[in-house]
Amino acid sequence: MTTDTLSRLVRRAFPGRNPLATVGDRIEGAVLALGVVVAVLAVPVAAAIGSEIYATHESRVEAEQKSRTQVSAVLAEDAPSMDGAAGSEALVETTDAIATWRTPDGLERKGLVRAPYGAEAGTALRIWVDLSGEPTEPPMTNQGAASNAILGALLLWGLIAGAMALLYGLVRFACMRVRLRWWQLEWELTAPDWTGR
Repeated sequence: MTTDTLSRLVRRAFPGRNPLATVGDRIEGAVLALGVVVAVLAVPVAAAIGSEIYATHESRVEAEQKSRTQVSAVLAEDAPSMDGAAGSEALVETTDAIATWRTPDGLERKGLVRAPYGAEAGTALRIWVDLSGEPTEPPMTNQGAASNAILGALLLWGLIAGAMALLYGLVRFACMRVRLRWWQLEWELTAPDWTGR
């Protein structure tokens, strides 16, 4: 941001004793200043919310890391080929297929797992299972928890800053409409003197 741009922004927010500044200009300036202050104050609030999200996810990471295990599964049948996939299914690289695996306590299980399209029977896959031996999603990692926290904080700050920008835009639009209406009324009063009509 250049010095001129910053100077213009400050003059817009604080018209001061400028005799040409209207009530609308002062309202716009007040809303602009309010929006900037709220957006700046929202930074620590968003950071605190992000920290809280991370703390919540941290306990989830610990629980999932303890309760999920990666095991080897062997396909009991060929996985469907990509040719038979519908348009929306073809966007996903895996499909359901029957496989067998051993649970962490040594019992053999059989069921549906996610496998690449066209994988042949006998192909070994790494899958995640829960304490009961059922297939599940991989556990959340500390990096995943941090990413969720950062994303949540940025999203919250973006919503607050966006709401302030929208408020300023609406106030500016309303003030401009009022200005234009006053100018039109003044011209209607002045026009006959200038145009002779």
